[in-house]
Amino acid sequence: MKEQDAEARLARAMEDAAPNRLDELLEVREEARRQEKIVDISAPPKRKRRGWKNFAAAVAAALVLVIGGGSFFGWRYANAPDSLVGIDVNPSVQLTVSRNEKVLNCEALNADGTEIIDGMDLQGTPLNVAVNALIGSMVQHGYIDDLKNSVLITVENKDAAKAQALQESLMADVNGLLAGESVEASVMGQTITSRDQSLSSLAETYGISEGKAALIQRILDTDPTLTFESLAGLSVNDLSLLLQAKQADTSGLTVTGQASDKAYIGLDKATEIALAQLPGATLKEIEFDYDDGMVYEAELLLDGYEYDIEIDALTGAVVKFDYELDDHWSGTVGQPVTGTGQGTATPQPSQSQQQTALITEQEAKDLVLAQIPGASIVEFKRDTDDGRTVYDGKAVLEGREYEFEIDAATGSFLEWDADDADEGWHTGGGTSSGQAAQTALDEEGARALVLARIPGATIVEIERDTDDGRVYYEGEAVLDGWEYEFEIDATAGEFIKWEADNR
Repeated sequence: MKEQDAEARLARAMEDAAPNRLDELLEVREEARRQEKIVDISAPPKRKRRGWKNFAAAVAAALVLVIGGGSFFGWRYANAPDSLVGIDVNPSVQLTVSRNEKVLNCEALNADGTEIIDGMDLQGTPLNVAVNALIGSMVQHGYIDDLKNSVLITVENKDAAKAQALQESLMADVNGLLAGESVEASVMGQTITSRDQSLSSLAETYGISEGKAALIQRILDTDPTLTFESLAGLSVNDLSLLLQAKQADTSGLTVTGQASDKAYIGLDKATEIALAQLPGATLKEIEFDYDDGMVYEAELLLDGYEYDIEIDALTGAVVKFDYELDDHWSGTVGQPVTGTGQGTATPQPSQSQQQTALITEQEAKDLVLAQIPGASIVEFKRDTDDGRTVYDGKAVLEGREYEFEIDAATGSFLEWDADDADEGWHTGGGTSSGQAAQTALDEEGARALVLARIPGATIVEIERDTDDGRVYYEGEAVLDGWEYEFEIDATAGEFIKWEADNR
């Protein structure tokens, strides 16, 4: 009963209990005038015997009010908002549900969700009926099938026991509905008893439910190299596959069934493709992953190198092929293999990659002293950088400080930086012996210095520049998949920067 109906009934009940008798008295006076009779108004009028009827009417009205009021307040209690139910597949839909499990509001959280609701008026509908309609619409629109079979149900309620019971009931309903559609579903369920403001903010920013945001956060907690933004647009099925591949924390998450990977080539096929790139290699690990798209990421070991290969999960194409020295390798280091991304990779060693064993510390120091004869090496250590064994350190000579990094497998300089050791030293005030530094270096001389370091390289860029009064040449060179960036002091004829990177 609505509030305004209750007020109207109350007014009528009061009117019956105490009727307005003004009109009755006025009519008596007018009749007396017409008959020219004198009415003694001092005499009390005769009372009609209806007092008991008025009393009975008042009592009846009061009973109606009490009963009606009780029904009204009971109705309001039963239909007050109580739970939020999120349904995520790729469409995201959120239902506001009353205590008696009726839908008070149905909201689409993204464009796909709007398509799913498709004009349906679910207000006042029992929750299980509404869920049936939404899941049926998702199947009809192609969002749920054998290739994408995962559904996430999230129930938010301050009462943990009630939230859990409702979650389990809805999961059973969804499993039953999809079984009727001949879909082997994977249904995940979770509850939220207190709102996480940071997740709520992220959910609002990316147009997803808080339940889906919580699922994404489980993956990020395991692999922080991924970003929330990159995962927000993925379907629940892909998120479920990532959750499983990364062995993320699933405490508090109930899962039935297995997320489908039928849309992708599968682990077995991905393994076959990876091994075809490196015949004879040992597969260390392969897993489903995300890198600007769904991929299978494989790690393989061969002849002292560790190879990272990424394979497009949809097409089977090799989209990434990198390698680095295997820190745990104790034998002879072979020649690295460069992947082409098409078919089987082939060995393509550079001239700086012909050594088959790690150089010693003394050999690394000799390489430094060959660059700056007479220098003192003040820091030196063997280290690992991105899986590659290197020697790095610092040397000084005549007021100049040199920082270096040398690849222990190839003997090539990966980094070389030269700078004044202190503010009192000025470039050109002293030079290292063995360097033709007293005359200005021209461009051809700078090119010759680069090619002496990496014979056979192609210098793709070189230019003369000035910085704080120092004239230098800077540029780039490439050789066998490696890219080298350099800076050469034009006065001293020495490298002040040298960086190598495997493209």
